[in-house]
Amino acid sequence: YQRRVRAGLMHDGYKSMARYVQNNFLDGARQDSYDLLVGNHRYSASEESPLVKPRHPVALLLPAAIAVFFALFLLKLMMPEETWSSQITHLALYVGVIVALLKQCVVLGEYLVDQPVLYLTLAKAKSE
Repeated sequence: YQRRVRAGLMHDGYKSMARYVQNNFLDGARQDSYDLLVGNHRYSASEESPLVKPRHPVALLLPAAIAVFFALFLLKLMMPEETWSSQITHLALYVGVIVALLKQCVVLGEYLVDQPVLYLTLAKAKSE
């Protein structure tokens, strides 16, 4: 009975995290396409398209760096060294780098979140 409860809690936690990542990091382009399809945003050839702006390099490099150092951390756990002091030093280094990168995610969060681009143009058009 408890296994089922724990498994259900783990599944619910997984679904919540997946929904959070989907809504905050991957959904901006989808919302923009809905705005175009429904007609909330009218595209004209005379204006510059807000959809062609490239993403900041931080949005690509920071998650990749976190993934690399997390993979190194896992590899170091699976393949221990001969001395414990070297093992602990490497693990502490990887944890420190991952924590520093996660702090940078908080600081540079606006570059990581995929916000709808047309939202600002819609808000500006409604105020005029």
